[in-house]
Amino acid sequence: MSNPLHHDVAIAGAGIVGASVAWHLAKAGLRVAVIDAEGPAAAASGASDGAVSVASKKPGPLARLASASLLYTRDLAAQGLLAEAFHARPSFVFGRGTAELAALDTLIDKLRQIAGPVRVTGDGTAAALPGLGPEVERLVTMTGEGHMPGHKAVRAYLDHPAITPIWPAKIVEIGSDDAGVTIDLGNRRLRVGQLVVALGVSTSTLFPFLPISPRAGQLFVTDRGPVDALPGSLTAAAYLVAKTETCGNLDLPPVVIDPLRTGQFLVGSSRENHADPHRVDFATLCQLMRRAAGAFPALSERRVIRAFAGVRAAVSDNLPIVGCRSGDPRITFATGFEGDGICLSALVGHEVARMVRGLAPTEALAADLAMLSPDRFFSIAREVRA
Repeated sequence: MSNPLHHDVAIAGAGIVGASVAWHLAKAGLRVAVIDAEGPAAAASGASDGAVSVASKKPGPLARLASASLLYTRDLAAQGLLAEAFHARPSFVFGRGTAELAALDTLIDKLRQIAGPVRVTGDGTAAALPGLGPEVERLVTMTGEGHMPGHKAVRAYLDHPAITPIWPAKIVEIGSDDAGVTIDLGNRRLRVGQLVVALGVSTSTLFPFLPISPRAGQLFVTDRGPVDALPGSLTAAAYLVAKTETCGNLDLPPVVIDPLRTGQFLVGSSRENHADPHRVDFATLCQLMRRAAGAFPALSERRVIRAFAGVRAAVSDNLPIVGCRSGDPRITFATGFEGDGICLSALVGHEVARMVRGLAPTEALAADLAMLSPDRFFSIAREVRA
């Protein structure tokens, strides 16, 4: 006799992606548990800049999926679910020097090919936006993007009454069979029909065959000032390069200046290959501060009230892992987003919930989602053995 199920589905990880999956499954009528070692948005989702950005995404499937997710996020905000979390705003990308100016050309071409909700409305000099400084040789202005603090979205998603929170609880071991999945939490075991793994950097602890590694980033927050000092995020083109090439090969810091609705600024973010959220690097922060102030001199008048490091889950090929591994249909992965989870969370939640329920992916997204399958790593392994 098989063990009775405590829940239809368990979500491992209470970040924004796991929370979105949980909400979509609960909305479909399933009994859902969300397990986390600490609690909601305790890792990357709580340390992110909150940008719902297509511009920063790697060209190809990731950018196309981000564009579709932005539209869906807008819909969820209009329906009320994300109304307190998401708001639309313009965005700006600046650059100087050969590499960054080339990255701006690539950005414009990418957005033209997608033909989605994000549109380039200006391509000029620093004079296009009052208050910019000498770091801005060229400025690309876009409409259609938005901002969504991760902790606000997570709270909205997890508020569904059919979701059972289980935290703090660390998963010790996972075992799947034809009838379900057993989750060992140390002091008790849960039996569920299916498991969704949205653990971020912790994924490799339980699934070491997936090439996920931690990548940290330095950030700082300023004191409050005028709320409308900057109408949208101001991103260095080096940040776009850092998202698509090997980190550490940049001459200019990949800074992002994010105006918060409190009148503060959140400024980041480096890309460092370590997993220590307590390692606040003063030299790196100084580099970010200098470039941020060079791009937006008003920052020189602000005080830094907090400096911290966030840790993202990076995949070896710079694409997240979404889907089931062939031969193990009861475990679905939604992990490895490395800073792209805020934007992709709504769409990934919707599509992973379809996978768990045995439904085909949305037709227009199927080809791009297939490129994120965990099977891509096992195909490589089989070719090497052969």
